[in-house]
Amino acid sequence: MKKIILVVSLLMITACSNSLDTSKLVESKNSEVAMKFYSAPSVEVAIDSLPYEVNLPEQLPFNAKEFNSLGITDYGGKGLNPEASFITSDENTNELIITTTTAKVEYPDTTPKEITLKNGYQAFYMAPNRLDVVVKNVTYLYTLIMPELEESQIEEELLKLAEQLTE
Repeated sequence: MKKIILVVSLLMITACSNSLDTSKLVESKNSEVAMKFYSAPSVEVAIDSLPYEVNLPEQLPFNAKEFNSLGITDYGGKGLNPEASFITSDENTNELIITTTTAKVEYPDTTPKEITLKNGYQAFYMAPNRLDVVVKNVTYLYTLIMPELEESQIEEELLKLAEQLTE
């Protein structure tokens, strides 16, 4: 009997981990049936709520404050297609915004530069300051704003950030 309860409990935990856990999130009053918006009290709560792993970089190209959650958007409103955004900045005008999603990212108006990173992941660079990296079924969209750097330096810093990704 104990084995059956354990197996059922594990199945329930596994099943629940395939969708957004909204138990610690606050739903926005502007949410709609097909799209819900949530805020999280911390980055940790936001990451723990997602049905996929998120790895935020530890080594940044500027002296940043800690990451903050910009919120989670639940496309479809059923917790199956969440998109989460995180931001960090410094005392100047430097910012790093990272958005994670399981949705397929399309590039209708541009052709990004395809790059295979040293860690083996596929990346897509869009000038002047965006790099998308696919890790398993999660896409990380990095936007780096550092006005004092040239475009080539921004691309180099984005690649360094993406190299920190692990499975």
